[in-house]
Amino acid sequence: MSPYVLKVSLATALVIVALVSFLSMMSLQGRLDRKGDPAKLRRIHRRAGLVFVLLLVPLVFLGERFIKEMADGLSVRATFHFVLALGLVSLLLLKVLIVRFFRGYLKIASGIGMTLFVLLLVIYLITAGFVFLNGFPAT
Repeated sequence: MSPYVLKVSLATALVIVALVSFLSMMSLQGRLDRKGDPAKLRRIHRRAGLVFVLLLVPLVFLGERFIKEMADGLSVRATFHFVLALGLVSLLLLKVLIVRFFRGYLKIASGIGMTLFVLLLVIYLITAGFVFLNGFPAT
C-alpha cells in the first residue's frame, strides 16, 4: 500500500471518528430537547476520543517521516499542514489535561473540542482534499 493511500485512509477514518465525537458532545450539551441518554453520549464521546488518539499517533509518525525526508523542500501546503497539525496536537493535549486534571477549566473544554474539530477539517481539506482532487502522487 502506498504511503499516501495509507495516510489518506487513516486521515479519513480520523475525520469520521472526530465527527462522531463532535456530534455526541454537541447533542449532549447543545440540544434543548435532550433526546439521547447523557451517560451513553458521554461514553460514545470518550470512546471516540480514544480511537481518535489511536488514529492520530500513526499519522503523527508518518508525518514526521515525511518532514524528515523533505528536509528544507517543504511546499507551502505541507508547511501549513505541519504547523496546523502541531496546533491540533497541542490543543488535544490541553483538552485532555483539562478534562483529566484541571477540572476547574472544564467550561472551556467544549470550545476546545469544537476548535479541534474545525482545525482537523482544515488540515484534512488542505492535504487529503488536494490529493482527492489531483490524484495520488507517484511513489
